[in-house]
Amino acid sequence: MPQSILPDLAIVLTFLRQGQGWSQTKLAREAGSTPNVINDYERGRKPLSRRRLEQLLAVMAVPPERIDVTLSCLTANRAAARAPADPEDVFAVERRQVEAVSAQAGRLAEELSRGILQLLTVQGEALHGRQVGESLWRRLKQCPAAERRVLIENVEKYQHWALAERVAAESIERAANHPREALELAELAVLIAEHVRGDAAWTSRLAGYAWVHVANAQRVCNDLHAMEAALTRALKLWKEGEPGDPGLLNRAVVPWIEAVCRSEQRRFPEALQRIEDALALDGGELRAKILITKSGILKALGDPKGSTAVLAEAAPLIDGRKDPRLAFYLRFNLLSDLCRLGRADEVEGRLEEVRRLAEQMGEKLDLARIVWVQGLAAAGLGRTAEAKAALGQARRDFESNELAYDYAQVSLDLSLVLLEQGRSGEVRAIAEEMLQIFKRFSIGREAMMALQIFCEAAQRETATVELTRRVVRFLLRAQADPGLRFEEGAEAG
Repeated sequence: MPQSILPDLAIVLTFLRQGQGWSQTKLAREAGSTPNVINDYERGRKPLSRRRLEQLLAVMAVPPERIDVTLSCLTANRAAARAPADPEDVFAVERRQVEAVSAQAGRLAEELSRGILQLLTVQGEALHGRQVGESLWRRLKQCPAAERRVLIENVEKYQHWALAERVAAESIERAANHPREALELAELAVLIAEHVRGDAAWTSRLAGYAWVHVANAQRVCNDLHAMEAALTRALKLWKEGEPGDPGLLNRAVVPWIEAVCRSEQRRFPEALQRIEDALALDGGELRAKILITKSGILKALGDPKGSTAVLAEAAPLIDGRKDPRLAFYLRFNLLSDLCRLGRADEVEGRLEEVRRLAEQMGEKLDLARIVWVQGLAAAGLGRTAEAKAALGQARRDFESNELAYDYAQVSLDLSLVLLEQGRSGEVRAIAEEMLQIFKRFSIGREAMMALQIFCEAAQRETATVELTRRVVRFLLRAQADPGLRFEEGAEAG
């Protein structure tokens, strides 16, 4: 009895189901059907409509567009397998040439289709996994910390790769203002990764991804020894797991976090290399944050022009409505850099937008920083009275909050405005206030020495604009690199 020809949609269902690693039983259960019905679809015993096929694929998080891609692949395979022409045909040679070209085109189409299908399969699995991970995290975050660990260790559904990824991402979000909570979440991500089932390479890759978040959390907890230990472990696991990486994780995350850690260790050239690695791997999801990290490294290396250029590149990538904190941080730093590069004329038109972001978040210190930039811009545009009033207000705000570096920098900025007017007596008064206030501030030794040099010169009324500018530039770098040294005769570095 001749074998019946399977309908194309039946072949598509079989191909995509197997590509997703789903059994007929699992698909039937999730689709509210029976294994016999799925088997009948795939054997051609039961008609399968396009609409029903799309419904079954949606259960597996497979986009409907993959039906046409698979059908194209099927057509190409048939073209490649077509029988050759009759040898006695007068056009046999030409037809064999056509068939040869057709076969070659079929193989190329097959390879292309296979690559596309593999990519779409990974994307579908990643999308489905992250939906599951988000749902699991919503339940898990309602539980106390100890109960979370019990659930992960004993309930299989919480042993999911996407939950480990989601908890790790939450650790990043909490790091700036809640470092201990960030560490707890990163360690929870490690626990989840250790319980995920799969081959050794994949679980090693996932564990490395989780451990790099532990390193970041230790960084914000100011434990650089523990940070280095966690980072070493993370990179080892991440590399060992590379052969088993299915492409579900964002590969830019690991070099990005490594760059942040290396920057904390003042290993700036290495940090920049890791940043470039991260940018090369990123698909766009993290690009703004990676660029902001790069800007900070360039600023620490004394390259304000490079820092400003990177911030300008990152600015269009950030939606202030979705992430106002990140938008404010970027735009404030960009405007501050422009002022210090003598480009105050570019600041005024952008200042109101940044002010609205600060008002939206309602943080008093953010508003104080806006006043600071307003003063810098006014000074750059020659509006001395406005600059003096704004910088004086910002100085008082930073003093009351004991922000040592911000207070020192704005005091020097105000001194520059006064020195350029020849008002050295007022600069001397500012310097005397600074010496008294710094006694209760925690500030780096080298930074304090630089400020004392300025204050002593101001008290003698010999402080110059050039000396003040050098101290400002030094403080901007010393905040990122406390080991930097200041020489009285010339700026260090």
